[in-house]
Amino acid sequence: MQDLTLILLLIGGVYDETPMTVNPDPSFIEGTYEEWIQDQPPYMPFTFTSIAGSDGADFILIFEEGLTDSLEAGLLDQWTTDIASQGLSTEVVEVTYSTPEELKAFITEKYNDGLVGAVLVGNLPAPWSALSDVAGKSSESFPSDYFYMDLDGIWEDNWIGAVPGSDGIYDTFYGTLIPEIFVGRIKVDNLTAVGDPTEILNDYLQRNHEWRLNGDPEPLNALCYVDDDWIPWASEYRVSMQYLYPNTELVSNAAATNGTDYLENRLPENYVWISPFVHSNSASHYWSPGPTTDWHELVPALPQAHFYNLFACSNARFTTVHCMGAVYAFCTATGLASVGSTKSGAMLFFTSFYSPLGNRGSLGEAYSDWWDYIAQGGLSPSELSWHLGMVLLGDPTLVPAMHVLGIEDEGASASLHGVTFDRNPCCGVLSVSYPAEYANVELYDTSGRLVATGTLTDSACTIQVESLNAGCYITRVNTGSSSASASVIVLK
Repeated sequence: MQDLTLILLLIGGVYDETPMTVNPDPSFIEGTYEEWIQDQPPYMPFTFTSIAGSDGADFILIFEEGLTDSLEAGLLDQWTTDIASQGLSTEVVEVTYSTPEELKAFITEKYNDGLVGAVLVGNLPAPWSALSDVAGKSSESFPSDYFYMDLDGIWEDNWIGAVPGSDGIYDTFYGTLIPEIFVGRIKVDNLTAVGDPTEILNDYLQRNHEWRLNGDPEPLNALCYVDDDWIPWASEYRVSMQYLYPNTELVSNAAATNGTDYLENRLPENYVWISPFVHSNSASHYWSPGPTTDWHELVPALPQAHFYNLFACSNARFTTVHCMGAVYAFCTATGLASVGSTKSGAMLFFTSFYSPLGNRGSLGEAYSDWWDYIAQGGLSPSELSWHLGMVLLGDPTLVPAMHVLGIEDEGASASLHGVTFDRNPCCGVLSVSYPAEYANVELYDTSGRLVATGTLTDSACTIQVESLNAGCYITRVNTGSSSASASVIVLK
């Protein structure tokens, strides 16, 4: 959050009325654009190499040049197959380290051919932006991946601080600023103190697959952990999170939220989603009254959550070595994705993010929907200040709501919680039995998408599945007062 003051979201959705925060962020200086660019490879002319898939794909995986060679055998095919199970065709390319403008032009061409989303994997160019402070005498510079989502807005470099000129940092934004696509980023090369980057990436892709396939046992619990300055809005934050996870625990007592409780009691607890509201920088959470939670403490704490929405300034500044957002998502044994900011600011208007997720949208789709809500009518100075640093770290095609189904890894088991199948695997027709006179029967793919329905009468139901792709599906039976689910394999 910003030094000295924090613009809080008030009922009615306004950004003004700026109350003082009781506990302002500590003084710190994040790495500047000039410092960052010195450590980057020189820009090269843009070229790309096609690895898999073809033009016209729905989703593109854009890798740093040569990076796919470091993936374990079968991992890339496994990833694209998982994404295809959601109905998204994929293309995989490797690209040179070019200017952000050249990479954006390539993405725009793909969008014109039907692209809906992308993930940037490896050390790929980061566009930077700058916003003047309230006095207009200095600026805060930060990486801004929204540049790759807003494909037809106008982004210009017109200033060096308060002096006219160009310095490679975007500072003027106008035109249609709503997103055309969703974009996620997976960057692990600067996490070397946590582990070998190659192993981190391979481990991430493997647990990505296992999570899609196996799911989580119920109950599914989320944590809304609100430190002192945001307690007045805590119940509203929780209500928004309940669109995705009805079992969201709220911790917002000033005496209860502290670094010891968060590190020792909350991170190791069985939460699938954690949203901390806390003053932060890229490397630390600064609790009131303390102690501080630092990036190197996260992995030893054995977090259990898969997803994090970080209301924590600069916590997702992926250009900074060992930023917490990347450690949460890529280095913990269960992490899959984090949403946060690369600068002072964070997400607001949470319902426009959690509601699409609760309706079985992917992280990328919900993130894009949220940006669409924010950017309608352009971006005000306050909206730019709050949100232009927002970034999604992780695979944007993941669908958190698939776990609301209570999927368990039973493979080809014929029975689970009373649900039985005449044949498992099945081919052409799925025959379901359940001890109830009447119930709704729903069939979901492993991404959480509803693909077929039926009605159970006199304890039996048949569903035509000949049009479905071969693979694992989840059958859910709902009587209105109870529900049960089981895995089934569909063959062609």
